[in-house]
Amino acid sequence: MASMINVVTKELIVLTPYYAFGRNASIVHTTIPQQDVSQSHATIFWNREGWFLRDHSRNGTLIDNELLCQSIRKLSKKHQIRFGNTESTCWNIIDLKPPAPYLKSVHSKEKVMPLPTGTDARIFCSPHHGWVYEMNGHITHLSDGCSVFFQNEEWLFIANGYLEETIDHQHLVNNTVFLFTLSSNEEHIRLQLRVSDDQLIDLGSRAHNYLLLVLARKRLADHIVGQSPEEQGWISLDELIRDISKEMQKDIDVYFINLQIFRLRKQLYEQLSFGQMFANVVERRMGEVRLGHPFFSISKGSEEQGSILP
Repeated sequence: MASMINVVTKELIVLTPYYAFGRNASIVHTTIPQQDVSQSHATIFWNREGWFLRDHSRNGTLIDNELLCQSIRKLSKKHQIRFGNTESTCWNIIDLKPPAPYLKSVHSKEKVMPLPTGTDARIFCSPHHGWVYEMNGHITHLSDGCSVFFQNEEWLFIANGYLEETIDHQHLVNNTVFLFTLSSNEEHIRLQLRVSDDQLIDLGSRAHNYLLLVLARKRLADHIVGQSPEEQGWISLDELIRDISKEMQKDIDVYFINLQIFRLRKQLYEQLSFGQMFANVVERRMGEVRLGHPFFSISKGSEEQGSILP
């Protein structure tokens, strides 16, 4: 999430893929009222090679005290940008990460939170439904500018992103295969992601892998009997809770299921640069859940128990 801060006012701005500076408030994102600043002075924009500044003003723009006039320059993280003569027209670049959605605090102007948060996986991007907020199994679809109460604070959701990056990652996600490897007694379940022929990501043996395995087996069973992909794998929460309670030899509840899903998403966010694209790995509908990813393989030792492959 690219951002800049004014050296005098300490105003923080988060850059969108196309962000304009100038004196005319009706045509720019950030207004700079000084008279030596043009009405539409400069734009900062993103493409696949990074962030660039295009000057289209009468007086030019200073980048680290070097004059840029009617031309383009690629930006770096330590650059200082000055649009006019006074210090208040000067901005320091804080970050130059690609554009990404974020939350903006309603009550604290300078407070923003990049998404996904990495520490809280309740807000995530679903490949089919876009950004959503999940709380106690209830899903709210997020649109640009909508209000959400999150981590004891009210925020606005800002849908700031770059489509081509999503498309590239979506191609990887669509062809990924989840590989479950079980020990002989099934006490240890190793999960790996085969992203491509030459890329295998090891997610290790985690407690939440059993939940994913149960869902994978249900989807495989439906596939074998000829269920359509749209209907494969759905299992009621009550049945899932009974199954896992029996396996763990203790009573669990919906909170436990939600916690396992949360931990799975959090692991994907932390270990994969495009982990948010797998946020819908567990899909929900009224009273039911399923493995949302269609391709996987289940093996016990060296014996394959079943698979659905691209």
